[in-house]
Amino acid sequence: MNQLTDTRQLSSNTIVIATQLRQNAKAMGQVLETQGLSWIEMDSLETVKTAIRAEVGLLIITEEMLSLDNNFEKLVECLNEQPNWSDIPVIFLLKNCRHFPVCMAMLKSSSHQGSLTLLEMPLKRREFNSTVQTCLKNRQRQFQLRDALLRLHQSNQALENFSHVVAHELRNPLNVVTGSLDLLKLSSLENREQKIVEMGLRTSHKMNKTLNTLLEFSKLESRQNLIFKPTDMNRVLEEAVNGLQNIIDVHQASVNWNNLPVVQGNADLLEELVSNLIKNAVIHNGTAAPMIIVMSELRGDRYYFQIVDNGPGISLEDQSEIFKLFSRVGKRRVEGSGIGLALCQRIVDQHGGHIGVDSELGQGSTFYFDLPTA
Repeated sequence: MNQLTDTRQLSSNTIVIATQLRQNAKAMGQVLETQGLSWIEMDSLETVKTAIRAEVGLLIITEEMLSLDNNFEKLVECLNEQPNWSDIPVIFLLKNCRHFPVCMAMLKSSSHQGSLTLLEMPLKRREFNSTVQTCLKNRQRQFQLRDALLRLHQSNQALENFSHVVAHELRNPLNVVTGSLDLLKLSSLENREQKIVEMGLRTSHKMNKTLNTLLEFSKLESRQNLIFKPTDMNRVLEEAVNGLQNIIDVHQASVNWNNLPVVQGNADLLEELVSNLIKNAVIHNGTAAPMIIVMSELRGDRYYFQIVDNGPGISLEDQSEIFKLFSRVGKRRVEGSGIGLALCQRIVDQHGGHIGVDSELGQGSTFYFDLPTA
């Protein structure tokens, strides 16, 4: 008997037949067994939902299962809860297509609709076998994608851990070098020697700033220990601009905003986010009077922010690179650590949002991101 008695029977190779008619399950099971495939019979939606969460290989559902106790809506809800990589293949078996409109409505309401197939009963054996094999191959590709994403995540994690350790270990010897150069600067040096010491100090301070930024980046690995609460973005902008006042004054820049909303977020991270974006808009501007405008608008349950500047713009080729770690693009490629925008992206990710840029050369740039409402 191939009925489910233990959820441990479920695996990525399992085919689930969900039906109220056991003779149908037995007949389909015999066909599957001729192909060397294993299957399990289920007669309730709760066990079907368990199978979906267990990420089985294929789900075959007969039409009478859809007509019981709003099973249609409950099944759609469970399918929509799948992880992003997963789109479990589902074969609906319809008798005389009486439930065809219901299944079509399901196709429209499900966010995982790429692997839903409708077959009319009585089944044609060759068609059924071909459909099952196609579904299983599709599912196998999904599992390969899942494994690749896991390996990529582990690789990124190892790289970030390594970066954190290296940055932490380099800070102490760098502080020794900086301190030694500070002492040398106070001593009596010839003009040439003084210039060499000052160049070394500038370089060491720049390295220290890069290491600190790298450590900040690695700390944003997870949402643990981060406090998210209602945060006034007007206050966040004020703090960020106050911290950048020297840079703003030197470049004779202006930063303007008005009536920004309250969002659900971490105030320290959001200040770092807007500070990085405004600083980039100022120092990479190139005009006599950089102008930066911060705007927002409500879309559904999220606020969308735009930081608009009158700078030189960013080429389409460079737009795909600027959010990568250590990426420095454009004519001012040598300036900056290449971490700032990667840090911005991670902060927005922590808030469940997306960050991007719209720009054309000579037309300025608009950096945008979204945050949840409070």
